[in-house]
Amino acid sequence: MYSIINRFLLIFSVFMGTLILSCTGNNEKQSIENIQGNWVFDTATLPDIGSGRVISKIRDNCGFEFRMDSCNMSCAFYRKSESNVCDGMKTGFRTNFDIKKDSLRIWDVKRKSWHIYLIKNLTKDSLILFDQNMNYDVAYCRPSSSKNNSFDGIFFLKVFVGVGYTCVDESFYFDRRGNYYYQNSEDELSAYRFNQKIVDRIFHAYDRLDVGSLKSEYIGGGTGPSLYYSISFIQNGTVVKRVVDHQNTGPDELLQAYIVMISNLKKYKAEKVNIDHKLSKLAREECQIFYQKMGFK
Repeated sequence: MYSIINRFLLIFSVFMGTLILSCTGNNEKQSIENIQGNWVFDTATLPDIGSGRVISKIRDNCGFEFRMDSCNMSCAFYRKSESNVCDGMKTGFRTNFDIKKDSLRIWDVKRKSWHIYLIKNLTKDSLILFDQNMNYDVAYCRPSSSKNNSFDGIFFLKVFVGVGYTCVDESFYFDRRGNYYYQNSEDELSAYRFNQKIVDRIFHAYDRLDVGSLKSEYIGGGTGPSLYYSISFIQNGTVVKRVVDHQNTGPDELLQAYIVMISNLKKYKAEKVNIDHKLSKLAREECQIFYQKMGFK
């Protein structure tokens, strides 16, 4: 009688173990199906403090694109304790990912280790991850299909605020005619011109961005040394939208665009040309407006 009971318990244990493994496998398969496609930071519920200014969240990524078993990271993983405070987020990479139980694992090709998020919720249209690096939940959604990109030029300014670091402030101007102006806090203004093929490739980074929906300022949490980014969208020589992004906390579509753009402008070769004083005047004016708005000297 005792051996019969033991045999029954053994069979029951094996059956339940098989059932649990089967359910776990089915859940992981369903999660992988649901996560396919593009995901961006959900900015819909950010606290609005008036005048188009919102309190945002510092994240360690700028969105994901999952295709089969690969993940395209437009921005490399950002770690507060390791990242260079002078540079902010940097361009990312394509890598592998998997889902094990309730964990999303993305292979970090730079650190040669798994970057792990706890999945708090996942459907075909909603993703909530617990960010162990930042120690809070971050909500993601599908990118909007509506776009309002009526601009032909961009002025970009990066300013470091804080003590204890030697950081170089930078400014860029780039337009659809290929004009590229660059200046940093150590060098004089330089003017270049890119060919149209490279211009189209760089502006392609803005295809997912709805400029019309952007807020005027995204404020990151925390104190201490930090980076401020000012992005001015220009149409026919007139600024149509100004956005201040504190510590890369703006919408992922915006980060994906300007982080990739800056990397490409520095990477590709361009012809050096004479300075157009009308464009240089516009750049100076945008710098002054930003410094006055933020109370910087």
